[in-house]
Amino acid sequence: MTDDKLSESGMSRRTVIGAAAALPLAGVLPQVAAAADNMGSAPGSAKVQITPYKINVPQARLDYIAQRVKTAEWPDRPDVADGWMYGADYDTMKDVVDHWLNKYDWRKTEAELNKLPQFMAKIDGYDIHFFHIKGSGKNPTPIIMTHGWPGSFLEYTHIAEKLAHPEKFGGKVEDAFTVVIPSIPGFGFSSKPKRPITSVTVWRLLDKLMVEGLGYKSYLAEGGDYGAGISSGMASESAHCKAALIRLVLGVGSPPQNDEEKAAQAGWNKLMMTEGGYIAIQGTKPQSLAFAMNDSPLGVAAWLMEKYRGWSQTKGGDPWSVYTRDQLIDVIMVYNTTSTFGTAAWMYAQGRGGGDPTVQPRRPAEKPAVAVIHHPGEFIFWPKSYGERVYNLISWKDMPAGGHFASMEKPDQFVGAVRDFRKEVKDKKII
Repeated sequence: MTDDKLSESGMSRRTVIGAAAALPLAGVLPQVAAAADNMGSAPGSAKVQITPYKINVPQARLDYIAQRVKTAEWPDRPDVADGWMYGADYDTMKDVVDHWLNKYDWRKTEAELNKLPQFMAKIDGYDIHFFHIKGSGKNPTPIIMTHGWPGSFLEYTHIAEKLAHPEKFGGKVEDAFTVVIPSIPGFGFSSKPKRPITSVTVWRLLDKLMVEGLGYKSYLAEGGDYGAGISSGMASESAHCKAALIRLVLGVGSPPQNDEEKAAQAGWNKLMMTEGGYIAIQGTKPQSLAFAMNDSPLGVAAWLMEKYRGWSQTKGGDPWSVYTRDQLIDVIMVYNTTSTFGTAAWMYAQGRGGGDPTVQPRRPAEKPAVAVIHHPGEFIFWPKSYGERVYNLISWKDMPAGGHFASMEKPDQFVGAVRDFRKEVKDKKII
């Protein structure tokens, strides 16, 4: 689609890319918009080299983390009724640390993860760690599922088998997906960029993974948080990505067109006054924060715990009403074992010179085919009118439960939504 044709419908190429970027809680949408199976089952190509991978964190690293947690100097405890008022709750963190040191076993988590086929892809100088679970049947649908911040591949690994092999869980084999779960560069076991990179760079790298690396000429994408923008970006710039299912729609920086959109912008502004401190820090001076966090596994835990509790649909603010302790410590350990808190936080600074001109688009941006699922526990969301304007909107569904991390909070509901999405795109002959 040319810029002229986009303009006829009131859209510009800048708006389309901006909508695809849809950066959650970053406030940098305009800047990014301007930046315009089995081992051996991943074939690779001359452009993308793929090798098998297993997670094996050195014992010395695990011992170091445990020792740092044991000897951590705790902050003063504020004398307030609500322990979460100023950040992570003291009693909750004491509980987390007790479980972490006395009951938690990273090696158990590592063994479970290593049951899933994993690989490392070298693409344009970046090493991308990913899971690749080939689906059952003759024609499983390829789908790439991308996390955001403060997420990781753990948002999807626990549901990968249900998506890939539905017949093992009471479903139909024809509903099978081939599931690809990458880690964004700077997160998890992927390589760390030399400086902040943009969501635009990430979606171009992941499209290359799917097409040149894995040989999928037609695929779907899914994502929440940053993964939402990355997924819709793939659908915008690649003819191979037929449609995206996203869990977050933000119109920050887009002039409101109606009262609902004005209310969304006002809600965002209010939210930033009470919950936006991390955006200000990570979006401007993430490296200063990284010095503290890389030296304090407990600090990483507190920073992440506050987000998982605050961004999830809990009962009475109790994180354990949604998650197990092992689940959230797994998330914490992915950041701590890889020392990626700092490079992951860089994503928020991507609007300040974070482009990578060596990673080029496959085609000019087009208005992407997108389906939206909106969860009631999500703290901020732009209305359907915005989605209709910036996407070729396939569907918009209000889900009955769940929050920002819906794939972890309500996994069965989420699996059902992904299957429904695939049925929608097939019924509309998008794939």
